[in-house]
Amino acid sequence: MTTRVAEGPSRAALIAAFAAIYLCWGATFLAIRYAVAELPPLLTIALRCAGGGLVLLAWLGARGALVPVPRPLWPRIAGAGVLLFLGCHGLLASAEQRVSSGEAALYMAAIPLWLVSLDALVTRRRPSGSVIAGLVLGVAGVTVLVGGQTVGGSSAAPLDRIGLLVSAFCWAVGSLVGRDRRGTVPAGQVTALQLLAGSVVVLAASAAAGELAAWSPSALSGRAAGAMVFLVLGGTVLGFGAYSWLLRVASPAAVGTYAFVNPVVALGLAVVAGDGTVGARGLIAAALVVAGVAAIWAGSGRVPPRAGAAAPSLHPAEPRLPPAGAADGSLRRAGSRVPPAASEAAG
Repeated sequence: MTTRVAEGPSRAALIAAFAAIYLCWGATFLAIRYAVAELPPLLTIALRCAGGGLVLLAWLGARGALVPVPRPLWPRIAGAGVLLFLGCHGLLASAEQRVSSGEAALYMAAIPLWLVSLDALVTRRRPSGSVIAGLVLGVAGVTVLVGGQTVGGSSAAPLDRIGLLVSAFCWAVGSLVGRDRRGTVPAGQVTALQLLAGSVVVLAASAAAGELAAWSPSALSGRAAGAMVFLVLGGTVLGFGAYSWLLRVASPAAVGTYAFVNPVVALGLAVVAGDGTVGARGLIAAALVVAGVAAIWAGSGRVPPRAGAAAPSLHPAEPRLPPAGAADGSLRRAGSRVPPAASEAAG
């Protein structure tokens, strides 16, 4: 009897997941802008999180894919939900009542810097030179956008700017806190539980702020309703689901590149929708962002793996598994451990 190690994610799956966080999340800035024009900001995020979490749980339940959650994982799920959705999205939605969607997206470019720095602090591994160069190029691209005022001039008050920077930091911390390195629970289930935990806290904050008493559902227009549907299905179910999965199979540096791409997508959509303007500096900035993303991908050895290659390990200290088909005895001699659900007996 032999042991076969499960193959890693295919290149097509990685491309689809990165496309989801690049494009869907780039579009969420405009969707949030439309939604908070008619809904209170915290209520917007609470409805988005609750809707996305319930859809994901229903989908997983219909497939019979729900599993018991280990007790030690619950505090991390709850903490991540608070950081991601109250700390990040709550502050972001509040700021977008006064700040254009394109400009708000620019401030989120700080996320890769926080992700890489915090991951290096936790794992005690220094980022490669290519990753650092990519971060510099990405930040330079965003700086060109802000410096050139390509979003029609800054509309952010000092308090809004601080809130947006804190929002980016909360997202990075929440992403690393909620990452289930061992993969004991499906990524979609962890995502759903984080969303539901966040929705409870954000809804409580909304009620405490008096938002529920000051708003009526009858005032919601078709545009705002459509924006909410997109936020739930595109931005949350698809986008956040892909993000949680990528955090398991890719390096934080590579996953964090979405924060450089999102402003370019958001600015393009803002221009089309009349929510901002972009000039020649915007094109230069976009080129810098693309170069930065390419450098980070090149310097991140775990992304993207070859199609059919073993899934990249998020535990550098663990010994590598022998090639597929190795005898059970050789696995024991090597001291390797087959991850849960990653092996099956072949008769």
